[in-house]
Amino acid sequence: MKIGTHLFKIMVLASFFATSSLSANAGPQVLVTIGSLQVSSDELNVAMASSPFATQAASMDEDDQAGLRGDMLRRLVAARLLALDAQRLGLDKTNAYQQDLENFRLGLLYRFYMDKLRERIVIPADTLAAMKQQFKGDWEGMAAAKAAYVANQFRTLKLTTLQNLLQQDNTKLNEDRIKAGIKADTVLMEGKSFQIKYADIVDLKEHAALPNPEWVKEQLYNRGELLLVAKAADKEGVDVSDKLKQYQSEHLPAFLLETKTKEWIPSERTLREWFGKHPEVAMVPERRHVGQLVVGTRKEAEALRARIIKGESLFTLAGELSIDPVGRKQNGDMGWFVEGRGMPELDKALSRLEDDKLSEVIETKAGFHLLTILERKPGEQKTYAEVRNRVRQMIINEKLPPYLGELERRYKVSWKVIQTPAEKDPKQPTKQLL
Repeated sequence: MKIGTHLFKIMVLASFFATSSLSANAGPQVLVTIGSLQVSSDELNVAMASSPFATQAASMDEDDQAGLRGDMLRRLVAARLLALDAQRLGLDKTNAYQQDLENFRLGLLYRFYMDKLRERIVIPADTLAAMKQQFKGDWEGMAAAKAAYVANQFRTLKLTTLQNLLQQDNTKLNEDRIKAGIKADTVLMEGKSFQIKYADIVDLKEHAALPNPEWVKEQLYNRGELLLVAKAADKEGVDVSDKLKQYQSEHLPAFLLETKTKEWIPSERTLREWFGKHPEVAMVPERRHVGQLVVGTRKEAEALRARIIKGESLFTLAGELSIDPVGRKQNGDMGWFVEGRGMPELDKALSRLEDDKLSEVIETKAGFHLLTILERKPGEQKTYAEVRNRVRQMIINEKLPPYLGELERRYKVSWKVIQTPAEKDPKQPTKQLL
């Protein structure tokens, strides 16, 4: 198997982060240039701080932290590339994209207005005193009572507010028009500042015929409430421009990916044909809950195996003697191993090992292992319907790397963190690994 320039860069990024400090004291460092754009160490630090893994990073070792930073940098570069190509294709000017932005803006205004309504609710002193008397010493009960009071008051306040907004806008509801034969431009709700047509709330491509009228009414009410409340927030001068700009920068790449996915997967037939060529994706491999002891020599492993056969605990010995730091910390309980993954020598031994039996000594580059299986979950073959979403994602995973490689060449990406031999000397061939 050969690995080209694109994957070579990915593999060496972690090496850079493991040996290079990106501290704030050193000032921002340009890590990657994408045409005239740059990704700096400051941007990477911000992205890392806001990622779901931020709280876990501190507990990781240096190699894992470096790998995480390298992965985040690749994500930032991919997002910039996708945004640039989306702009080149004019996707940011399409009606669909602009409508999506408008819906997000309306949602921001709605949430802001409702949050302000909720803030107006204050529990009266006498009611609060009665709660304290009733739930004396029961802090959870007190918190639940306060939350229930606020929720009840909010429902009443919200209903009153919506009724006032409906009256102020002279809103007219045309529910009687929701019937067979309804047209795309049929107006179902209108006021001084807005109008809602049937096509605004029902996707006509998905629903060629009229769906359940009660469901249509629910969509209508929700849309009307959103527009009225957002309009009220607008009148109060609520500014959501910063959050909208952030959403634009994050959503444009996603919008392009949605477009490319439709190109890569134009029909259900595409999914089924791919599945027919790769039926293994529907196979869930066997999983084994494994206990393990690892030592440095075969002689030591054989001696420990004899002790375990005589009655000593593999797990106690692993906690005392295992050279695997994770295994020693967990007293030999390695959790669940998936068949076909991990070291081939161990997988082969586990495939032949019965539950609650002790393996022979197994040699790997990590040392000499003793294994036992505590329990197992048999593999199973799933149907196409059960793995359809996985098939879709697998196709995307196949198509995306070559596409990103094409974009790297189009927009002249230069990785400043490290250079491949080909980048240092264009005449020198790219190093082939494995």
